Amino acid sequence: MSTPNPSAGLIRQLRRLVPYLLRYRGKIVLGIVFITISNVCSTTIPRVVGGTIDQLRASSVNQSEVTLHLLAILLLTIGSGFFMFATRRTIIIASRLIEEDLRNDLVNALRLQDQSFYQTRSTGSILAHASSDIGAVREFIGPAIMYSANTITTFTFAFSWMVMLHGWLTATIVVPIPFIAYATYTLGKRIHERYKVVQQQYEQITTHAQESFSGIRVVRAYAQEGEESLRFRDLSNAYYRQNMNLARVQALMMPAMTVLFNLTYVAVLGVGGWLISHEDLTVGQLTQFFIYLNQLLWPIAAIGWVTGMIQRGAASMTRLASIIDHAPLIRDESLSQVTPSPIIGAVRFDDVSLTLAGRTVLSNITLSVPAGSSIGIVGAVGAGKSSFVNLIPRLFDASGGSVFIDDVDVRSIPLHHLRGSIAVVPQESFLFSTSIRENVRFGRPEATDEEVLGAAAAAQLTDDVAAMPDGFDTVVGERGVTLSGGQKQRTALARAIASNPSILVLDDALSAIDTHTEERIRRALEPIMQGRTTFIVAHRLSTVQHCNSIVVLAEGRIAEQGTHDELISRGGIYASMFARQQLEREVAA
Repeated sequence: MSTPNPSAGLIRQLRRLVPYLLRYRGKIVLGIVFITISNVCSTTIPRVVGGTIDQLRASSVNQSEVTLHLLAILLLTIGSGFFMFATRRTIIIASRLIEEDLRNDLVNALRLQDQSFYQTRSTGSILAHASSDIGAVREFIGPAIMYSANTITTFTFAFSWMVMLHGWLTATIVVPIPFIAYATYTLGKRIHERYKVVQQQYEQITTHAQESFSGIRVVRAYAQEGEESLRFRDLSNAYYRQNMNLARVQALMMPAMTVLFNLTYVAVLGVGGWLISHEDLTVGQLTQFFIYLNQLLWPIAAIGWVTGMIQRGAASMTRLASIIDHAPLIRDESLSQVTPSPIIGAVRFDDVSLTLAGRTVLSNITLSVPAGSSIGIVGAVGAGKSSFVNLIPRLFDASGGSVFIDDVDVRSIPLHHLRGSIAVVPQESFLFSTSIRENVRFGRPEATDEEVLGAAAAAQLTDDVAAMPDGFDTVVGERGVTLSGGQKQRTALARAIASNPSILVLDDALSAIDTHTEERIRRALEPIMQGRTTFIVAHRLSTVQHCNSIVVLAEGRIAEQGTHDELISRGGIYASMFARQQLEREVAA
């Protein structure tokens, strides 16, 4: 059995970054050129310094030549600093641009994913990817590339000058260099391993905090504030302990480097002093050698740090790529797309079956809904009502059979065009943390104030908004937390009406509304439903009894179909449900 090669895995992980690097290759190449010029300047300075010192120790000092040397040192220092600044202006800017591209690609990928994707990933986990992972990749692209180029060029130039200066003295530093590189690599590897644990713990904290804040009403309703605080404290303490483990290893880095560097300086000073005493080396040359050594050691020490950054960047890029490259199960089928034409709204289910998570939800559904008609969908809990209507905008794709709109398979209609012609009002209404006006306009941002007001009136929302301090400009808070359940449902209904869809889907959208308000909404919807195909999923049969047709689902199949009066006369499932609800209403009255 072959042993896996870690470096091969690392290269494979980093290969996903190549398209981003190529996009800004001009800046990166220019940055490497600038850092090379900067290091040419910086590694030339010791030679001038060494020559100046030897001149000052000579019996006759040429003042003008010394002045020229000092001027050369000044110019080389300025040149080195300027080109190092230019390096940062190119490579670091390129890393920020790539960070922006990565963030945009991540958001675009998340936007295209289907519902099954989000069922396996928590919001906190996604937020951790968007923050810490993108930051780790940016650190690799910017500082890691810059310091790697700096290490390579500095080592090449400085070591070459040292060999030319004195080969035997250079051999003195060859012995400790591997130890320095090994120590930094080992510590860097441990830092990387502990950093991964810290990131995993950070992800757990983010997930828990997001869930606690989103579900604050449930937490308070069950008086679990103390328990949630204790749980967060435990996670926070674990995060603290993991960070301390990381800090302990990081704290070893600088002392270890200092000790190894000083031992190297002592060795060079001892050998250099002996060479000076035997007139095989001058004081200026030894000074020159020390400056080169100082230039050389820190880039070598940076190898371990850069290695850790590369490993973190590679691991983070792998996690990001798992999302960016994840092909959504529901997507535009480019090979079979037709030219979009206005959707009229005739819907047909042709022997449709649906399987979710290994469970059959719908079986052999065949149904034709004429354009402009209304159809009610009723049935027991778990009968497949929501899954049935979710097939129309392709929130799910049929496992068998096909759904057609205007005799075109929905899988052949571009998703943007399909969903832009359908408005869905779910039972659990989601509102954004903005004004009521903006929430109503969400489906059609260009809607006028008159259209917003008309949609709100149809949804019986106008009186509630009038009682609010800022009217339609009232900010509803996160997920509409400042509104009641009924107000949120009516706001979501107004949003659907304002979008002016060809197909309107109400998925038990009036469940949180009292029967009196429901009747007012139904009457207000009648002119809106004219000429618009409407699917109404309902638990209360009074919501659907005026529909052109009613479908009763039972165990994922169509058990009954007809008008309200026809289904009552058959004395089947629908008639039993109606009789039970009538009795419940009489008892409540």
